[in-house]
Amino acid sequence: MSDDADAGLDFGCELEAPPEKVWRALTIPAFRERWLGASAPAEPEVIAAEPPHRLSWSWREAGEPDGTVTFTLTPTESGGTALRLVHRRAAQPVQVAANGNITMLLAA
Repeated sequence: MSDDADAGLDFGCELEAPPEKVWRALTIPAFRERWLGASAPAEPEVIAAEPPHRLSWSWREAGEPDGTVTFTLTPTESGGTALRLVHRRAAQPVQVAANGNITMLLAA
């Protein structure tokens, strides 16, 4: 985990479907909503895409800092997919004391 982000969720599982099918479930709105439920973004802002292996999009929840969700899809020997989902929240800005004394501010 990097210092500039907070991993809100890091989850992995194996699915019986091949990566191409899982990719479609993530990228086609009707499939995405059926798979991820009502909280799935209708049109997520895609940050990075490497079909059918990696997909990142921005994720915003009310009252929470912006973040990103990254899905990594790895084929398994049985023809399925090892799916890893990582949700990272955006870093919170560090306030610096007016006199530049960051040590005192952090100690407070």
